[in-house]
Amino acid sequence: MTHIFTYGSLMFEKVFNEVVHGDYQSCPGKVSGFVRRSILHEHYPAMLPGPVNSTIEGVLYLDIDLEDLTRLDEFEGSIYDRRGVRVMTENNIYASDAYVLRESYRNLASDQDWDPQKFEEHTIDQFLGTYFGFDR
Repeated sequence: MTHIFTYGSLMFEKVFNEVVHGDYQSCPGKVSGFVRRSILHEHYPAMLPGPVNSTIEGVLYLDIDLEDLTRLDEFEGSIYDRRGVRVMTENNIYASDAYVLRESYRNLASDQDWDPQKFEEHTIDQFLGTYFGFDR
């Protein structure tokens, strides 16, 4: 089983549960050495390598089964690589995977930070209406 650190649309259960079939435990977490940037002309972000002291806050989902891991890979698409990261939670440090923007797609990322609160308050329903094929 694999843990998945989410930092964008998937950190919201409303989105995550549209993609996966299983029910998973989750907790807040942080990853160091990366930055979260908006993708140009999209509602979702990218995770990129950043300064050592930079951190991204997100949600860690625990023990994802292979079927749902495949669904998450398909949802994220070809512009991201799933790669290993260390996630710090309140009580532990986990070896996890996260979806990191491939260097060859770096030009898609803006210089603007992505705002999770703005996404949740203003954009999540529009986002869900755009992504078909991942219904439970």
